[in-house]
Amino acid sequence: MRQDYKEIATTVVNDPTNYKVCMVCGAIVDKASPTCPDCLAYRFDSSPGYVTDRAVDMAAKPQNAVSHHDTLE
Repeated sequence: MRQDYKEIATTVVNDPTNYKVCMVCGAIVDKASPTCPDCLAYRFDSSPGYVTDRAVDMAAKPQNAVSHHDTLE
């Protein structure tokens, strides 16, 4: 089952130190990931303030992107 942006953002905001933001596509990624699963970039910003701001921005927008995590139901 796919989580919506608000659920994901809540998880990220509650613990931003476990995430980082891809500097190429803006995806929020698990801190342990060596590359972005969406665009394969390897440049990230892991500052908690930036991660939190990105999560809040993401939650405010409608979900319209399709990633490899989305499946047809």
